[in-house]
Amino acid sequence: MPSPKRTIHVTRHPLALTFDAERDRLTVCEFGAVPERKLPGCAVRVGDHLQFLLRRSGWTVIGFDVCGAHSVDVDRESPSLWTGPCFRVPVLGLKCAVVAAVVLRARVVLAGCSTPDVVAFQRADERSAAGDLSAAEAALREALAAGNLLAHHRLGIILAAQGRYGEAYDHARVFTELAPRNSWGWTGLGRICIERGDCVEATSALRRAVRLERAGGYATAAVSMLAALKTGSGELPG
Repeated sequence: MPSPKRTIHVTRHPLALTFDAERDRLTVCEFGAVPERKLPGCAVRVGDHLQFLLRRSGWTVIGFDVCGAHSVDVDRESPSLWTGPCFRVPVLGLKCAVVAAVVLRARVVLAGCSTPDVVAFQRADERSAAGDLSAAEAALREALAAGNLLAHHRLGIILAAQGRYGEAYDHARVFTELAPRNSWGWTGLGRICIERGDCVEATSALRRAVRLERAGGYATAAVSMLAALKTGSGELPG
């Protein structure tokens, strides 16, 4: 958990659940939030399998990730998964449960199957790779309807690839509001702004992406895109 000098809170809001069976990764996060893991203050690892997700403002715990959700021995894990904060996970019928209880119930309820949002994302990847952008879009809309807000970012990319820049911009903008510390989101918004001819907003978004990347965020093509804007080459990196 974070430094003891900090006052730590735990969300009282319901948590949504995502499980990727292929990666055996369980993510339980406050409904309406996009999990952040990269920048300092976004997540804290505890032991080999668990990390808590944080809302930096106020240092509130808003959920957790468990890697190896089906293989971890919840009774032997150190530190114990039976202690620590309690969470509300309605889809599992849990109103106040520690991490171990959530993991055990998820094993029973999900029966080793990925949640619908993960299935939809996988189908979107397959259809996009095959060049069927319409089917990829439909799959991402299913992921969004299932509550996975990362789909806003991905929809922006797919819609822009179809030349639907107005719709793409809306999704990209929403994602930056939901995940303001995600450098991928600001880079995606910047690219869409360039493609729709708004170089002023594109520059602002890309500069923010660069700041986040340099602060420890995800690696992006924002620097190269800013250089292309400055030279007016019109050549955007892939």
